[in-house]
Amino acid sequence: MKGFILLMLYWLAGEFIVRLFHIPLPGQIVGMGLLLGSLFWGIVKLEDIQKTADFLLKHMMLLFVPVVVGVMVYFPFMLNNWLPITGAIIVGTVGVLATAGGATSIMNRRKRKEQGR
Repeated sequence: MKGFILLMLYWLAGEFIVRLFHIPLPGQIVGMGLLLGSLFWGIVKLEDIQKTADFLLKHMMLLFVPVVVGVMVYFPFMLNNWLPITGAIIVGTVGVLATAGGATSIMNRRKRKEQGR
């Protein structure tokens, strides 16, 4: 339960920051950035959220049901605007991959330095 509460607190903090400063990003993204920073600086230990994160990842398909229904409802709109949607998907995917890869690289280098390699 501790892990779930921590994840929810970071999500709510992200939502609060977005609304307070009128940031044009989803609160979930800001919350995930806060969580990543907290993990990086040791404020939150991975063990504190590992079980909850594994559980959520294991049942992730249930979280996509509303998205699939939304795609079915808005399919005509999406068909008329396929080019900008495709561009946004490609740019977003590349951005996520680059960010995740960069963060992993930095954390691996830091871990190797701590181990004395």
